[in-house]
Amino acid sequence: MIGRGLPGGRRIDLVVLGCALALAALGVLFIASATTGTHNEGLAGRQAILIGVGLVAMIAAILFDYRMLLKFSFAIYCVSLLPLVYLLTFGERIANVRSWIRVGKYFQFQPAELAKIATALLVAYLFENEDDARLHASTIFKLGAIVGIPAFLVFLQPDMGLVLTFMPLVFVGLFFGGLPARGWIAIGVIVMMLAGGGWFLLKDYQKARIGTFLNPDSDVLGSGYQVRQSKIAVGSGGFSGKGFRGGTQSQLRFLPVQHTDFILAVIAEEWGFLGVILVLGLFAGLFLRALKLAQTARDRGGVFLILGLTGMMFFSVMINASMMIGLAPTTGIPLPLVSYGGSSIATTFLAIGLILGVEYRRFANA
Repeated sequence: MIGRGLPGGRRIDLVVLGCALALAALGVLFIASATTGTHNEGLAGRQAILIGVGLVAMIAAILFDYRMLLKFSFAIYCVSLLPLVYLLTFGERIANVRSWIRVGKYFQFQPAELAKIATALLVAYLFENEDDARLHASTIFKLGAIVGIPAFLVFLQPDMGLVLTFMPLVFVGLFFGGLPARGWIAIGVIVMMLAGGGWFLLKDYQKARIGTFLNPDSDVLGSGYQVRQSKIAVGSGGFSGKGFRGGTQSQLRFLPVQHTDFILAVIAEEWGFLGVILVLGLFAGLFLRALKLAQTARDRGGVFLILGLTGMMFFSVMINASMMIGLAPTTGIPLPLVSYGGSSIATTFLAIGLILGVEYRRFANA
């Protein structure tokens, strides 16, 4: 086991921690590159402060017994829903959605990010207390309700991209519970039916994004502009890139929201294929190590907590990377630990802390 031994048999896994810190450091570096000389200059320093906040949350999550959090997970879950309800009535509309609550003049907070952590805790508690190894219909119903309520509240904001980030909890839960093949087939049919009916509930800009994904050349100056510029940035980076702050798409501001949703395109342009492999390799190291920690967790709740949190992060990475090269619609899902964003960086480090906390208490008597 690679970890830092501590008194009482506890240990901190250095692979997960090191990969997370390296990704956050790269994020600050490329946020600085993407925003220098713009009205967003200074966001890299703010991101560093937010990383500090996230590290405090991570340390607290490690030190606080996750089993106690599971015990009070229903109360935590209910409290996390309150800001989502508040946003539907009183939330300020920013970029077509009511997803943020402003904190002071410079910061804004996205409650759904914390709701994802609370939902993962409650689902972990659900499986912790399932005595039968078989997956019953009642468990599937509870799982769907636990994940579906916050996801529906986020859908009403409406933020479809953020809704999708809740879904890995359902699939991890069903897989963890041993859903048979016929169950997966039934779910696939239901998802396709809901997707077809859900088209009529989407906003016009959401339909435009899907249409652009299906036909990238249909609106290259409108809804397809971001993806087109991202592809140009990625392609122009080549094998080793144009050098730090040497990218044309990013430095000449052709690439929109480059410090948030399309930060990986900036890395691809400036550090090329090697830079992308470095970032994805760090994520791979983090995820594979987290899965190893799940295998050795001391209880079912710890196993699912790691799998659920890791599944959500993995999904976000895959969608963000696919979005960058046009393999997925533009959804506004950030690259965890790397993209600029206070709520995302703080809650991701909180999730890392919970993962490390399971390992931290594996050999402890208390």
